[in-house]
Formats: sequence, structure tokens, C-alpha cells
Amino acid sequence: MRRTILLIMFSVVAASGQQQQYPWQSDGTNCDKTLTFCWYGVEDVSDPQVTAHGNRWSSQDKDEKPFEWITEVRCLKDSKLCILARNQKIINGSQTNIDLYRIEEWSTVQIRAIGENDFPQGKECEIDTLILNRVEGSVSMLSAPGPAAATKVCMGIIKKPKTVVYKLEIGPPKF
Repeated sequence: MRRTILLIMFSVVAASGQQQQYPWQSDGTNCDKTLTFCWYGVEDVSDPQVTAHGNRWSSQDKDEKPFEWITEVRCLKDSKLCILARNQKIINGSQTNIDLYRIEEWSTVQIRAIGENDFPQGKECEIDTLILNRVEGSVSMLSAPGPAAATKVCMGIIKKPKTVVYKLEIGPPKF
């Protein structure tokens, strides 16, 4: 009887320690098949982080043109920071930008991070939020009007204040 109880307790503990598999994961790794979305969580590493790569940000809003940016997103839990590096074509070449996002939430399901802004808090024209979803294996950016979106200063930067969701099309870089 005592051995049976110990065996049952061991089975329950061992089963609860297993990491959940998600549809995007490939061959028991923490990455998708092309290694363009990887989520290393607290259950298997001491320094949890997520990386994602893509080439295009698109929106379901037909008025919004997609952004053709070669993109890498890396979120570091211990640093409470997400880094979005993007390379975009300009007239006679390309330009690389790096944007920083403060992590507001890190759960087993999603990471939510707010973009750093050049404007003082409360006077932002626009606020960008990154959302990395572990269940879907996706990266989205929510771009919403900031508190000062309707002011004269901001109206020169953004044409019409509105909320738009962009989704990164995950995939290897295309140059």
C-alpha cells in the first residue's frame, strides 16, 4: 500500500513538471520548424527569453499598408526588456532601427511590453504595445493613440489617431 501511494505521488509530480507542447513547436524543441519563433520558459532555463523573426507586419485594417521590415524581437525576462530590431528599405538603401519595450507582463501564455517613447509620460502621440503569444506562436503590435494624440504637435506626426493591430508574419529573413 505504501509503495502504491509513493508511486502515485511520484507519477503526479513527474506529470505536472512536464512542459506543455504547443502546435507551433517542432520535434520537441522550444522553437518552430524554421527556428523563427522560440520560447525558452522558466521551466527549462535559468534565463527565460523569447525570440521571433519575420519580414512583414500586416493589419486586418484595409486602410493600413503593411510594413516590409526584416524584424527580430527578443524579450529577456530578467532584464524586463524586449528589443525590436528592424531593417527597412529607404530610397537608396536600408535603415536599421532598434526600439525598446518595457515588459509589463510575463506569463506562461503571453508577454506584454510597452514601447519606450520620446515624449514625456502623459504627452505621448502614440503608444505601441508588443504582445507575444505562446499558445499561437505569434507576435502582435498594438498601436494606439496616446493621451496627446489630438494635439497640434501630434497631428503633424500621425494623420488620424486610431488603434491598429499589426501581426508579424513569422519567417526567416528575406533580403
